[in-house]
Amino acid sequence: MEIARVALRRHGKGWGVEVTLEGGGVRRYRYGSEAQARYFAAVFELGPSWLPPVSRRRRARAGASSAGRAAGGPA
Repeated sequence: MEIARVALRRHGKGWGVEVTLEGGGVRRYRYGSEAQARYFAAVFELGPSWLPPVSRRRRARAGASSAGRAAGGPA
């Protein structure tokens, strides 16, 4: 598995690393801080022999329901 390109990206409040493989595949990893993303971008630039799996889990945000906030009214 050969890495063609590594890109550091900002995603809202978090950071991500996009790894493009020579075969055309793309893997995206998200991190909580810029320092973490920069560290792993540097590791991926070194060309590891394997890449970690990409997590497909999504965390639910507390208070994300707009219907619940509207029904509650002002405090």
